[in-house]
Amino acid sequence: MKSIPLDIEKTKNYQEAVRTKKLLELLRYYYQTQEKFDEMDLGDFSIRDLLLFMSDYGFPKRQFVEDVKPILDQINEEIKTLEEKLKLARLREIEDKNLNSLLIIPSWSELIGRKTLGFYLNRPVIEIRKDTIIMLNNEIEIVLDKLEQEIAMITGPGILFTEFSLDKGKFITNVREINMLILPMELFEKMMNAPPIFEGEIHGSTINEMVTLIPFSIIEEAYSIQAMLRGVISRNIFLPNKPAIDAFNNLIKDTHSFHVSNGYSILSAHPDYFNRLLLTGDKNPNAITIGDSSYSLSSAGIASIVDGRKLLNELIPEKSKQENLLLKIRDVKFQYIKTGESLIYDWMP
Repeated sequence: MKSIPLDIEKTKNYQEAVRTKKLLELLRYYYQTQEKFDEMDLGDFSIRDLLLFMSDYGFPKRQFVEDVKPILDQINEEIKTLEEKLKLARLREIEDKNLNSLLIIPSWSELIGRKTLGFYLNRPVIEIRKDTIIMLNNEIEIVLDKLEQEIAMITGPGILFTEFSLDKGKFITNVREINMLILPMELFEKMMNAPPIFEGEIHGSTINEMVTLIPFSIIEEAYSIQAMLRGVISRNIFLPNKPAIDAFNNLIKDTHSFHVSNGYSILSAHPDYFNRLLLTGDKNPNAITIGDSSYSLSSAGIASIVDGRKLLNELIPEKSKQENLLLKIRDVKFQYIKTGESLIYDWMP
């Protein structure tokens, strides 16, 4: 997959640092082997480029060196310093954007403690194999409902990915656009405090049986995280959820997805709207009839699709805040297309 560069990666200073790092890596190979310049794979560089670099930085030709170890140590140290500077530059750009964390809930029904088969195109679902949530978490906020009960409100562009069967042995998939999760505090705490799936810890992340919540600043460090730990996360988190991640990436690149005019698509576990998809916009894609009017009324894995404006106004009374939050969600979408997708696929085994 072609990676879309960050803005910082297009700057002259960044590109010059990358060029220096590549030349140092060629020099390291040169000093480690007996190959001549014309026998080496220089990539985009010429022999003249390498000789000029050696002259500018005071690196002698191999035949004039008795012990290459000090030179190799120097080269390795300079490469390490450059890698840290390049990584810091990328992290600073990521942190300056609204792109905060990747949230994966492997099973919505396990989290809420109830499996609803539901209906799809006016037919009963007989089995659900997957009901996975993928979301770019912009922020988690604790709000109050009309009874002054605390509710965890998680926002950001996301999907509910279901794999289910209408006929025995035949499975189909469905993707529903969501941009908000509503969880009572007991479910939110259940999710955040579930048993970990492996021994180990990555600063700033939550990885357990119910949820994976990894900051993009950590995802960017994929190759600097201990190899064994990275392998465990890749195999246990990213690989099993690859179909859902692929579906999410396809949807988020759709020009019609996550428009402000779509309003909110709220997947709710609120007691008054338990396991329902709540819609607030007349142009919401979840409300558009596709093949059968029942598409806009029900879906696999959820009880029903209903109007969500009443609950939204309870939780976010200010209209301006509702609108600003939709604008943020739209911005997160574009930042992910530009920055985050390639980082996610770097973690795939």
